[in-house]
Amino acid sequence: MSDRTAKSVLVAHPGAAHFIYELVNAVGALGFRPRFETGFYYDDAGAVARLVGALPEPWRARCARELGRRRFDGIDPADVHSHVGLELPYVAAARLLPRHPDTVERVLYWRNRHFDASVASSIARRPPDVVIGHDTSALRALRAAKRAGAATVLNQVIGHLAVGDSILREEAARHPEFADSLHAGAPDWLVAQCRDEVLEADCVLAPSDYVRRTLIEQGVAPERIALVPFGVRVERFKPPDEPRRDGVFRLLYVGQISQRKGVKYLLEAVRRLALPDLELVLVGGVVGSGAGLAPYAGLFRHVPNVPHAEVQRLFQSADLFVYPSLHEGSALAIFEAMASGLPVITTEHAGSMVRDGVDGYLVPLRDPDAIERRILELHDDPARRHAMAASARQRAEQFTWGHYRERLGSVLDALIAARR
Repeated sequence: MSDRTAKSVLVAHPGAAHFIYELVNAVGALGFRPRFETGFYYDDAGAVARLVGALPEPWRARCARELGRRRFDGIDPADVHSHVGLELPYVAAARLLPRHPDTVERVLYWRNRHFDASVASSIARRPPDVVIGHDTSALRALRAAKRAGAATVLNQVIGHLAVGDSILREEAARHPEFADSLHAGAPDWLVAQCRDEVLEADCVLAPSDYVRRTLIEQGVAPERIALVPFGVRVERFKPPDEPRRDGVFRLLYVGQISQRKGVKYLLEAVRRLALPDLELVLVGGVVGSGAGLAPYAGLFRHVPNVPHAEVQRLFQSADLFVYPSLHEGSALAIFEAMASGLPVITTEHAGSMVRDGVDGYLVPLRDPDAIERRILELHDDPARRHAMAASARQRAEQFTWGHYRERLGSVLDALIAARR
């Protein structure tokens, strides 16, 4: 432990994601000296915050709420280097051109390439002891780290692109009305880059068995893969104090509304059920044009994106969480649903810790009949649903961010020891 304070760990990620902030926080909490390279990080005591504070209401509150997505208690802004000139064009494209996903994707690729090059230059100027990069944006940084004598880690937060793209291409052919939500057809150069990244790193972090399997398929030796599941803040995500008594059986989905998540199969299951007391709530931004959703209008209530800090109340309002993803890393929403006392219906590709028949159900990919059966079973059997809810909460308590930190610390200690 005493050696950790002398070791610097650089985490590089070009965008914003809650689990990345948890990673950076864990590095510091373990006693290492963290460095965080990212697109934009909000310092609520910095210059941007002062500008926001000068705005009139309601703009001030709206901006503060939005920028709050880009900060995290436990990360010192002094440890962060933002690449605003790279992130701003991507954010602008994503917000202004939602119906032009190909254009947005090209801007994303541009951002990631330039971010990777900039981080590689930073490593050459000031080498850390460990570099943790992220898939699709880390090849130059990993190579620069090796030249500098640093240990290299790739945090593979989703199943490998070569595997995922094959699944998504097949899905686009099956359901062309959802094709613009899938981002299928990754360029060959990017697939090749992702293969090089996983082979370049000394160690690849995998958050789930599904991700681990996709890495082995791409030639990564099993001993170079460290299984480090994500976590959940069980003190924040928890069951409601009182049961809800509004007579509604509420299904909840939280995530990007895309066919990569299997949304059509969920909607089809709900359509077939036609239960008078059932309400489906889809929480998240619609990817693409949303054309595939049109035939299901009236079958669901849509709640647009909400900040992560506010999402717990949505879990507490539901009876069941459904997430039939086709290709994932390890969906944080499932952890949060379980901690909130919700049984979960999902697939093995969602990378969750759900035990089939205990905390919920694992259903086959692309199977609305199986989703329908399991929803109906838990609708008709409240006692079983409540037992699964209690089990889901207990299971989530074994996967906190504290557990994540301990597992990560063991991996980093081993890598540093191997460098001596």
